[in-house]
Amino acid sequence: MINVLAAKFNQVDASIANTQSQIAALQTKLSELQDYRQQLLSVEQAMQSALSQVDTALIMLHHVDPTEIATFKDALVVKFATDAIGILSPADTAPAQPIEPEPHAPTAPESQTVPDESVIDVQSTPADITPVETIAPTAPESPATDIETLLNKMSLADIRKLAKAKGADARGNRVNIAARLKVLVTKAEVLAVS
Repeated sequence: MINVLAAKFNQVDASIANTQSQIAALQTKLSELQDYRQQLLSVEQAMQSALSQVDTALIMLHHVDPTEIATFKDALVVKFATDAIGILSPADTAPAQPIEPEPHAPTAPESQTVPDESVIDVQSTPADITPVETIAPTAPESPATDIETLLNKMSLADIRKLAKAKGADARGNRVNIAARLKVLVTKAEVLAVS
């Protein structure tokens, strides 16, 4: 009977060891999948940020010089060329040891260049540059803004006195009281107090 139990124990122990190795393999696989998911999330965020920046650039370019939108589009297309992709090293490679540069005294500022970037040749033609004229606002300030400005210029004692006269809460700082009063008073009432 002891031989039967010993064989049974060995069988159970082998089953436990097999299950533990399967669990370890699954944990490794789970860890790899979680890392991959995190990388995908980072890529998604970078893509959303890049798309937002492209949107901003297009809006600005459309406002400044819509004829250059095709040039911008061509520059983006170049970024998708096979030799421009893959600048980053694969995620599974070990990071290289940083190399210490030799110390030397710089004689002039050096331009910083980004290695392995694709160079885009852009041809431009001289354009007539006309100075941009500043356009004065055509709409007058709203009365509420005018009143709020006047209220903010008042002394704290005067603005509290006006608030009490209008039945408004006179507690707080000048800005808070002015925010409450701007809809309750007229410009003439503010000027009469100050």
